Amino acid sequence: MANICVTGSLVALMICSSTAFGGVLRSQDAALSSVLLHEFKEDCGKESPLHIVPGAAGLIQMDNVPGAGIDKFNPFKTVLKDGFMQVDCVKDYMYYRGDKFGDNKHDYKLGPVSNVSIVHYDAFVAKEDQAPMTQKVCFEFCRTVPNMGFFGIVNGRGCYCTPYFKPMESDSSQCDSVCEGDNTVMCGGKSKSSVFAMHMCASTESDIGQWSGKAQSLKSNMDAKVKTAKGLSDDMQKGAVSLQKSFGAVGDSAATGLMQDAKVFAGTLVHKAEDAEAVSGRLGKLIASSGLLKDFTSPATVTKAERIMEEIEEGMDEGQVVTDELDEVLALASPGPDTSGAAKQYYPVMYFVDKAFADVPSTCGGNTVAEPIVGESLDGCASACDANIHSCVGFQYFESEKLCFLLSKLKTATYYTGCGKAFLQKDTRSAGNAAVTCYGKLSKFEGTSLKPDPSGKTSFGLKKLTKADRCFS
Repeated sequence: MANICVTGSLVALMICSSTAFGGVLRSQDAALSSVLLHEFKEDCGKESPLHIVPGAAGLIQMDNVPGAGIDKFNPFKTVLKDGFMQVDCVKDYMYYRGDKFGDNKHDYKLGPVSNVSIVHYDAFVAKEDQAPMTQKVCFEFCRTVPNMGFFGIVNGRGCYCTPYFKPMESDSSQCDSVCEGDNTVMCGGKSKSSVFAMHMCASTESDIGQWSGKAQSLKSNMDAKVKTAKGLSDDMQKGAVSLQKSFGAVGDSAATGLMQDAKVFAGTLVHKAEDAEAVSGRLGKLIASSGLLKDFTSPATVTKAERIMEEIEEGMDEGQVVTDELDEVLALASPGPDTSGAAKQYYPVMYFVDKAFADVPSTCGGNTVAEPIVGESLDGCASACDANIHSCVGFQYFESEKLCFLLSKLKTATYYTGCGKAFLQKDTRSAGNAAVTCYGKLSKFEGTSLKPDPSGKTSFGLKKLTKADRCFS
């Protein structure tokens, strides 16, 4: 399949060569690598001295779909490009199939594709201004036509401007026709075009500044989320390790199982954070490299800048992907914001079993919803359960570690009666205490009993209820 070259910068020589497109380096391609940039920076922004032909086809297209060479434009008004270099010798699809108004208009094929057209020099430049064709003559015309990144010359004199070029299958002929106005340089061949890339006027320095600014904005956003994710992961990991040890010592398998889930998800959190951190680091190095560039009048500097911009663009694309992934796990780990008073709609699971033990610490096991949550208040945990309105019927909450586990079904419960009067006098809904409680949604269980039913006739009852005449440490 033929390749399309769509760049219009100083680095086009490297980007648009057949090697860059995965092709085979030919002898004429190798020769192109030594072609020098022709610069005319002093002309930037000035009005062109050329005169337009009234009613030229490209100027009267008022109702067509906008496209380079088709939409209404005003050539010769302002110089838009400050340099050019040869990038290839090809039989150009654009010359033969992308000509909407010239001699090849009957073979125009781009209407339903990109709806662009090449623009011919001799169709726009008044006869009194037409000069024997050279590379510079063609450039001086095409650099005033908006949205054109390249120009081509065929058979020594046929100059045209194009937004991109696309090689077609061709014979073995070469770009061996001397320019009509300069017999020391070549201007295409009988069927092939000498193709030249044009560089935008004084854009590189401002362009890389804009790219660096966008990259810095994304990097700052990523860094903030990485810090948050690592903090949540650390809190979840530490809390889970501590609680798993405590409840493992008293044989509470439901609680230790929840803690294992928390440790696994803490690992997921930190790994997503590290992925984002790695991309942020690469962006940081590119931003720093861009700040070291000096003298944008130097082609070497411009080439470096364009390479950096390409890498920044790739890095930002990758950064957006990892940021989206990080956002997903952050939303699970810390749903927020909580709704004040949301916990009032949830009662300790023992309230639905035996109200005499409603205030003692309790744990429960069952089917979990979403992922473990860390850093949320009791109201925040209740709000997260409310957000999963069709699946969450209750949650396990560990106050001191601020760990929360949403449940879609309550299967087992353990209540601790040996924690002592001092522990029981603490308000399980206040911050800063050691409250450990399994909660059920009042609207789901009101008027029912969660006591285990050996007969299996009730769907609400716990499968197993354990009374622990002791306390966890």
